[in-house]
Amino acid sequence: MSSADDKPKAAPAPAAKDGPAAGDGAAKAAAPAAPIDPAAAEAALKEFERELAAADEPRAAAPPSPKVGTPGPKPAPAAPAKATDERSAARVTGGAVLKPLAPAQPTPIVVFDKVTKSYGNFTAIKDVSFRIDDHPGRGEMVPILGPSGCGKSTVIRLIAGLAPQFPQTSGTVLVGGQIVKGPGADRGMVFQDYTSFDHRTVLENIAFGLECRGVGKRERLDRAMVWLGKVGLSPKKDADKYPSELSGGMRQRVAIARTLILEPKIILMDEPFGALDPPTRARMQDLLIELWREQSPTVFFITHSVEEAVYLGDHVLIFSSSPGTILKEVKVAPPEKPAKEMQRDPAFQETVFGIKEIIENLESSQRSGD
Repeated sequence: MSSADDKPKAAPAPAAKDGPAAGDGAAKAAAPAAPIDPAAAEAALKEFERELAAADEPRAAAPPSPKVGTPGPKPAPAAPAKATDERSAARVTGGAVLKPLAPAQPTPIVVFDKVTKSYGNFTAIKDVSFRIDDHPGRGEMVPILGPSGCGKSTVIRLIAGLAPQFPQTSGTVLVGGQIVKGPGADRGMVFQDYTSFDHRTVLENIAFGLECRGVGKRERLDRAMVWLGKVGLSPKKDADKYPSELSGGMRQRVAIARTLILEPKIILMDEPFGALDPPTRARMQDLLIELWREQSPTVFFITHSVEEAVYLGDHVLIFSSSPGTILKEVKVAPPEKPAKEMQRDPAFQETVFGIKEIIENLESSQRSGD
C-alpha cells in the first residue's frame, strides 16, 4: 500500500488579485490593466456629454407658493359633460315589463250577505248586507242606529253565534272569511244588563274568562289587577268588592274589563251605556275610545243616541223599522276631543243634525212606499 505521502498534492488556490498571499504574507505585483476599447470609450463620452446638455436646459418655472392667509388660485370650472346622441338614444332592451303594484286591499272582518232572520211569522231582519274591513293596526268602530225592535241585537248576536238569533234563516254571515258556526274566542260580548257573577269578587269576575281558558290562578289574577286599573277602578279599594257593592257604571267597567282582558278581535256591545246617567255615560264613552285605541279591535256598538253614534263611530249603520234593513251607511271622522267637548263643537252638531235628517227622510220615504 502506498502511504499518504505518495498521493499527489492539490495545487494551492490562487490568491485574490489585490490581496496578500495566504501563505508567507509577501506582497505580489498587481496584475496588468486590461487594454481600453477606443470605440466603447468614445460612446461613453458622447452619452456623458448628452446628459450634461440636458441638465443645462431651462426648466418651466413653478408657480410661487401662496402666502399664509391668502387664498390660492381658483380651479377652472369643469366643463359639463355633453350627452352624446348615442347615449341619449340608448334604450334598455330585453326582460319583462313590470307594472306598478296595486295598493293592498283591506280584507273584510265581518260580512253579511242578504241575511234574513225569521221567527215563525215574524221577520226580525230582512236581506241585510254590509261589509266591515279589517284595517291593520286599527279596527273600525261600528255603531248601529235604529228604532226599537228593528233587529239591531239580532245582527250582533248572529256575529257572536248566540242562540236563539243564531243561526240565520237565510243568507251568509262571515267572520274573518269563515262561516260563523257558533261562539268563538275571537269575539267578546258586553250586554246592556249587568252580567257580573254576584258570588265572585270584582277581581275574580274580571279574571273569569282567563280561568275558563285554563290560565293559572296567579297569572290571571295579576292580569286582572292590571285591567282593574285600566277601566278606572281602584285595585286597592275595589278588587275585593262584590258586584252588589258597585254602582251601575262600575259594573259596566267590570264587564268591559272582563271582555277586553281576552283581547278579542271583535267586541259586540248591546247598549252597554243605556242605563247610565249622562255624566257617567260621557265618561264611559271616553274610556271606551281610550281602550279601543290601545287594542284596536273592531267594535259593533248598538245605540239609540245619534250623538253617541257620531262620537264613537267610524262607520255608522242606519237601520229601518222592523223588519230591519240597512237604510244607509255613513262614514264619520274619529273623535279628537272628549265627549263633553265634542258635543259642543259646531262641526259635531252639524254631523248629528245631518244624520237625524237622513233618518227622518229615509223613514218617511219607506212609510210612503217609495
